[in-house]
Amino acid sequence: TNFIKFPFFEATSVIMTGVDLSPALRGSVTGAVFCTTTLPITNFRFRKSMGMPITASSLYQAYLPTVLRDILYGIVRNKVMTAMIERDPEFARTNAGRFVNMFATVVAACVLSAPGNELRGYCLQPP
Repeated sequence: TNFIKFPFFEATSVIMTGVDLSPALRGSVTGAVFCTTTLPITNFRFRKSMGMPITASSLYQAYLPTVLRDILYGIVRNKVMTAMIERDPEFARTNAGRFVNMFATVVAACVLSAPGNELRGYCLQPP
C-alpha cells in the first residue's frame, strides 16, 4: 500500500501548491483528500492481516482520528517547508537545500502527527 499511498500524497501535495491558499488550509485539504481516498486500502489490508471480517463500513473505521492525523501532518509539512524556504531562500534552491529542507520537514511532520497513530490504533482495537 505504501507504493500507492506515498506517491499519492506527494502528487496531491504538488497539485495543492498551485492553489492559492494559506499553508494551513492547503495542508488541511491535502490531508483530508489523502485520508479519505487511501483509508479503505489501509483498513482493508489491516483487517485482512488480522483475520477480521471486511465490510463496507469497516473500510472507514477510525476515520476521525486518521483524518485528523493526516490533516495535522499536511499542515505541519506546509508550514515547516514554508519556514525552511523563507529562512534561507538561496540555500533552498540548491540540491543540498532541497534535501535538508525536505528531510527536516518530513521529520517534523512525522513526529508531530505520531500521537494520531496511537489514537488510530486504539480505535481499531476490537471491542
